[in-house]
Amino acid sequence: MEVNTPNQRSQEPDENMRLAVEKLEREVFKPDPLPKRTLPWIIDIFLYPISISGIIHLSIFIITPLLIQLIVLHFIDIFKGILSLFFYLLLVGYAFYYLGYCVFDSSRGGLRAPDVSINDSPDKSEFWSQIFLVIGVVAVCFFPVTIYYIVTEQTDLLFWLLLLVCVFFFPMVMLIAVLFDSVNALNPVMIITSIYRTFIPYCGLVLTFSVLTGIIVPVILGLPRPRDLIAGLFYVYSLMDYLLGTAFIFYKIAFVYLAMVTAHLLGRFYLRYKKKLDWGI
Repeated sequence: MEVNTPNQRSQEPDENMRLAVEKLEREVFKPDPLPKRTLPWIIDIFLYPISISGIIHLSIFIITPLLIQLIVLHFIDIFKGILSLFFYLLLVGYAFYYLGYCVFDSSRGGLRAPDVSINDSPDKSEFWSQIFLVIGVVAVCFFPVTIYYIVTEQTDLLFWLLLLVCVFFFPMVMLIAVLFDSVNALNPVMIITSIYRTFIPYCGLVLTFSVLTGIIVPVILGLPRPRDLIAGLFYVYSLMDYLLGTAFIFYKIAFVYLAMVTAHLLGRFYLRYKKKLDWGI
């Protein structure tokens, strides 16, 4: 007959307590199940902006530039440019922040454009750092092709090669920038390694971004160019006047809507392939 020693009997409650605590932790900290699509994914992804928050943000990004144009209408030319630049940079900055938030929320399983509540909003320093980071990534990726066209005014083979390179690397750079919130987004080793690990599905993601680029290209081709030094001094105003013009509104509607859809696809790409990416986040 086996007899438990006092030490063995004293260890049994401790072991039972440990198991009970582990069970409680699993129940309390068990992640919520990811929401599932009720429609085929090829249809559902285009419904991503169709939420209360999504429609509100779409309206803000489309209507606000027209309101800015009306506000600065009665100012003299030089002040029109300055005020347009100030208000438009605020709007574009928030647009980039919200699109980044769409990527982040989709990477956690979100299926519709998210709310940005007061509790979710970052402080001022974090907000501006995220804006400058995202704008910096966009500027770095598309700077070569934009400058090439402004200088040469040509859409030759080199222009299209530069654009192809920009579009190919942009999704991965943007994904790293949003999820890491740091300059690691410009780390070429991390970028190339991540693309290599998910090359085939990543090429499919690039194709979806190509649709968005198809809307950006006419904007780049229509960018006003300073004719001389005097015109160059007022280039900021002419650029804002072009972007805020009513002729651009049709591009803007399609661009903003598809930008939200592609932000969603970018986040879902990480959700699906995060094990292959192995970023440790």
